[in-house]
Amino acid sequence: MDWSASGGLAVSGQGWGRAGDTVGAAFNVGGLSASHRRFLEAGGIGFLTGDGKLAAAPEVAFEAYYDVRLAPGLNLTTNGQLLVNPAYNADRGPVPLLALRLHAAF
Repeated sequence: MDWSASGGLAVSGQGWGRAGDTVGAAFNVGGLSASHRRFLEAGGIGFLTGDGKLAAAPEVAFEAYYDVRLAPGLNLTTNGQLLVNPAYNADRGPVPLLALRLHAAF
């Protein structure tokens, strides 16, 4: 990634009576420089890119999550993401991702 812009927001659940919970959302957009695109289009290989068929486009990621405090030291998080133009290629995606995470600290 040669350029990017991102932002996000996380809000405590205190406003709805769940002080241990957090809800959040984030956004990122990033892309390649012209010289990086030419390198890949010529068959160059990068860490995540390099199939020689690049239809160059910015990669865009959206994410939202809800983290529930089940007990002291025990949280359950649901997470949804949408990745548009993965690896900066408009011929790929969009890719929806869902996750569930249980975190225990003791």
